[in-house]
Amino acid sequence: MSNPRYVPRQFAVTPRQFGQMENIDWVALEPGCDARVRARRSAAKTQHQISYGVQNLYMPHSDQPKITLLAEALGVPYDRLHKVLSGRVVMQLEDIGRLRELVGAQLDVWFLRGELRRTVTATQAQFARR
Repeated sequence: MSNPRYVPRQFAVTPRQFGQMENIDWVALEPGCDARVRARRSAAKTQHQISYGVQNLYMPHSDQPKITLLAEALGVPYDRLHKVLSGRVVMQLEDIGRLRELVGAQLDVWFLRGELRRTVTATQAQFARR
């Protein structure tokens, strides 16, 4: 495998928390850092949210409770999926597409951040009770 452009988990203050805890602390950016660094940190945050959702919201209640089974269901090598979910390699649009096909619209909520995600989740819960 070639050297990645960047390692998403390196933007986390505690890299091992990437994808494991819902809310983690992120490395502060230097004032005046370039747009590429800001974009990469933003992408890392989105990848973290998707990874957290897959590992902690989807997998425990699915037919794929282990990464090996999830990798098989997605049609990707275990090693790649493990690295993506732990933030060791960059998630690609194809990875998101495969997850979207398996998980469904729930994946879209994992893209949201903070208050907006809580609002959408609360609204979904209200409709589910009806």
